[in-house]
Amino acid sequence: MTTPKPPTPLWQTRRFRIAVLAGTVGLLALIVILQNLERWDIQFLFWNVRTSIAATIFAAMLAGAGLEVLLRMVLRRRKRKREAARHADLKLDDKTD
Repeated sequence: MTTPKPPTPLWQTRRFRIAVLAGTVGLLALIVILQNLERWDIQFLFWNVRTSIAATIFAAMLAGAGLEVLLRMVLRRRKRKREAARHADLKLDDKTD
């Protein structure tokens, strides 16, 4: 008869480590944003706006996070297509044997 394993302490779990990392990055981002509240002009193509440096930094962080999500989605989709193609090739090889 086997004895059950004791539960893993919370601080040793992957979820906890990710939460600590995300919290640290968020806190550092908040510090950078709060230290840069002065206003400046941004010009992009025909668009001109006066905003705080903090808002610009925050928008850049959101854009970066959005690009990461999109890139992961594209890479996952490619991986699934490759795996499906391999699986289909294996089935065809089994039928020809």
